Amino acid sequence: MRRLLWTVAAAALVAPFAAAAPAQAAVTPVARINFQPAAAAVPAGYTADTGLGYTAARGSGWVAAGTQDPLDLSRNTRDRARSGIDARLNTLIHLQYGDVGGTGGVLTPGAWEYALSPGSYQVTVSAGDQPAYDSAHTVRVEGVTAVSGFVSTAAAEFRTATVTVPVSDGRLTVDATGGTNTKLTYLEIARVGAPAAPTGLTARPGDSQVALAWTASPAAEPTGYRVYRSGTLLSGPAPLTSAAWLDTTARNGTAYGYTVTAVDSAGTESPPSAAVTATPAAYALKVNFSDAATAPPTGYVRDSGDAFTTARGYGWVQPGTTTPLSLAGNGRNRNPAAAQPDVRLATLIHAQLPAGSTGVTTPGSWEAVMPAGTYTVTAAVGDAGTAVNSVHWLSVEDQNAVAAFTPTASVRHATATRTVTVTDGRLTLSPAGGTNTKLNYVDVASVPGAGAVPGVRTSTPANGATGVSPTGSVVEDLVLPNGGVDQATLTSATVTLTRVSDGVAVPANAITSGGGDVVNLSPTSALAANTGYRFSLTAGVRDVSGRAFTPYSIVFTTGTGPGGPAAFDKVVGVATGASFTTVVEGPGNQLYAGTLDGRIFRFPINGDGTLGTATIITAVRDNAAALGLPGAPARTVIGMAFDPAGNLWVTDNYEFTGPLNVPEWSGRIGRLSGTNLGTYTPVVVNLPRSVKDHETNSLAFGPDGALYVSQGANNAMGAPDSTWGNRSEQLLSAAVLRFDPAAFTGTPINVKTADGGSYNPYAAGAPVTLHATGVRNAFDLVWHRNGHLYAPTNGSAAGGNTPATPAPLPASCARRGYTGPAVPALTSVPTAETDYVFDVKAGRYYGHPNPQRCEWVLAGGNPTAGTDPFQVGAYPAGTAPDPNFDLAGTYDAGLHASANGVIEYRGGALDGKLLVVRYSAGQDIETFDVAANGTLSNRTTGITGLTGFSQPLDVTQDVSTGNLYVTELGARRITLLKPVGAGT
Repeated sequence: MRRLLWTVAAAALVAPFAAAAPAQAAVTPVARINFQPAAAAVPAGYTADTGLGYTAARGSGWVAAGTQDPLDLSRNTRDRARSGIDARLNTLIHLQYGDVGGTGGVLTPGAWEYALSPGSYQVTVSAGDQPAYDSAHTVRVEGVTAVSGFVSTAAAEFRTATVTVPVSDGRLTVDATGGTNTKLTYLEIARVGAPAAPTGLTARPGDSQVALAWTASPAAEPTGYRVYRSGTLLSGPAPLTSAAWLDTTARNGTAYGYTVTAVDSAGTESPPSAAVTATPAAYALKVNFSDAATAPPTGYVRDSGDAFTTARGYGWVQPGTTTPLSLAGNGRNRNPAAAQPDVRLATLIHAQLPAGSTGVTTPGSWEAVMPAGTYTVTAAVGDAGTAVNSVHWLSVEDQNAVAAFTPTASVRHATATRTVTVTDGRLTLSPAGGTNTKLNYVDVASVPGAGAVPGVRTSTPANGATGVSPTGSVVEDLVLPNGGVDQATLTSATVTLTRVSDGVAVPANAITSGGGDVVNLSPTSALAANTGYRFSLTAGVRDVSGRAFTPYSIVFTTGTGPGGPAAFDKVVGVATGASFTTVVEGPGNQLYAGTLDGRIFRFPINGDGTLGTATIITAVRDNAAALGLPGAPARTVIGMAFDPAGNLWVTDNYEFTGPLNVPEWSGRIGRLSGTNLGTYTPVVVNLPRSVKDHETNSLAFGPDGALYVSQGANNAMGAPDSTWGNRSEQLLSAAVLRFDPAAFTGTPINVKTADGGSYNPYAAGAPVTLHATGVRNAFDLVWHRNGHLYAPTNGSAAGGNTPATPAPLPASCARRGYTGPAVPALTSVPTAETDYVFDVKAGRYYGHPNPQRCEWVLAGGNPTAGTDPFQVGAYPAGTAPDPNFDLAGTYDAGLHASANGVIEYRGGALDGKLLVVRYSAGQDIETFDVAANGTLSNRTTGITGLTGFSQPLDVTQDVSTGNLYVTELGARRITLLKPVGAGT
């Protein structure tokens, strides 16, 4: 039998006062609890426990002794109200109700539990009561007896004791087993010692930097880490939230030693990890491509076509592989005939020698071994001789350097510089797409401190992509070490699209997402079909800290043009001049549009579909101002839905204007009623909120008459991250909520679940419940005539963090029967999620982790070594998805789509289809076919008239005409789409 290590210190108290026993070791206070009736005053510095049953939301409460079944003991609380008595001793709770013939307390013996991360805790308990002294008080903490059979006397009415016990199951348990009518007055908890030292520390040196990473601790503890270099604190006093750190103050050529400590929620620091060392250094390589006889210029090494070898560290390979390929014999020197003074340009290697030529005609790519990092690469292509029969293409890693360069008698070479990131230990130069490409030289130099510089992680479309939709967008997923993109720096000069053939610029809009974590360039009209285009992002783009981005450039080729089963004529700007967010048709043939600042515009719809003069409803703003809400009078309105009585239900939130300072509990659901909908009634308050634009989004009345509400996530991928202000998920975040309007009796329903709130969505009769979970940020919801609820949902950009499954699992996991899988924490996940449309079903999980609900696995996990649906490749192969994950109800809306508004179209060729607005990639409206059983299929983009918007957010239909109304946030307008022809 395993022995529990514990200590006990007990002292009889001199009546009528009590004093806590001295600490037995260095401790950090966690909680002070006073047991009392709800109406009693709470002693200073204590939190009241009024006998309510245990809930995960509250993290404490009562259970039936020997079980984890919640038990309400509120009838067992007492306030003796004696004068001159310590307030903590005047109140109590019966753990075993003994006064059977008296006031009728709860007879079931109870135990008290408090959610704690695994560790060692010092617990002080106090038991006793005034006369009559009819109890034999016994108090056990985690099975360790602290008070044993204590019987009060006039001289000693109370007894305290302090025990130190381990907690391993996620809950501290206090019971009265062995006692008679035990009465508990107060309790104090403190953590003993420090968290365990981190493990797995590694250090990867670069140019003027060292990248550190270590094994993440379990999700519950610690709350952060500190990094030390040669014994000096490097990371700053505030604990880090991720298991990684980049030292950009390191100097090349100096050896450094590093350690890491863990820090718990009370600031207690662990011993240091095992030390690691690293020596940063710059990297440089200059290569001249030539025949085997020509001596390279000073500072260069010669490459005359030899196959790649690890010993040499560079050479030629078969394209798209690491298989060595010899191009020996393909080198040339055009001097002396060319009289080229720069020997680098006089020489070359044919990377794609035409068939029938002397030499190797198998195309080749060139690679060089170098540490993972960021490098500036300058390369030249061309021929100093008379041959002009080449179309040169050259890509460096994932970027294009040269596209379709054809030499002339006056311009024989093209030189380009790209800043690229090497992740696989090899720099790759590829001539793919070219004809007889000739490589002259390449210069490579590491970028100092590159880990602190923002840049592009991946591009959609990728470099070299073909068949790209002419109505799509170019979206760049970003590396953001210092915060999001500064929207003001996205201009027509810093983010460009040009035709490859002539360099002519394409008119386009460059934007970022609400989270500032992508760059999106969308042409203002469809691109030409089957045409090459170059996208470029310059160092003029900056992040919010002012750091310049590394430049980036790709080339892609379009496919065929738009079409589809229907067409619409666009009437741009039937309403302008406001930041319209959401739109819905209301009673009396009127269109209602909400705004970012909380106004609601009501437009009469004219016979031709255009809009008349608006009436502006300010009820939301007026109420916010009257209540003195933070940020008032501004409130962002997103959700709008009319009930059968003509009342307008809305969601409204603190307006996000850019800084990461949005109050956390600032979402509301309200009802507008009365003359001109001028009366705003708060119905549900204190909904959770991210620091940015994930908030309480849309709502829709279901077939059951309930309101279904989309509540956004607080972060990128389930664990705190700096891009989202290091805010954790809350119990109600990242979910579709269900609210029964009949439960509203006039008093606002406070659903705050933490930070002083105690709302429990699992309680019997709770008015706001969790309909479905893991829904990251669904802007809109729609109930289809097939009875299914659909939610277009924003997936995360790359770079987010995911939580680890703690061991043992929290007690809250028992509620859903969760036993696995166990997953590691992921830091800075390197791949982005796609955007989704979910067929939302009651009780199912849709992939965004939330530790508050015992949900740990991001999206589809990584169940096999192959390619799995919605997999997260950063997880180890074999990581199963959450057992409640609804794979069958998860559909792809497009990478970086920012899928937002949605409707079911009624009538014409699109009858029954879902129309989904895409704010980012495409800035268009896509359609899905919808089956009677709920299945979605045939995602279609490029329908005539449904493209070319400026940051569209929402759409609604006038069913009587088939007209659509689209809110375009980027242009501050509403646009009318009129169906073309009777077949639409």
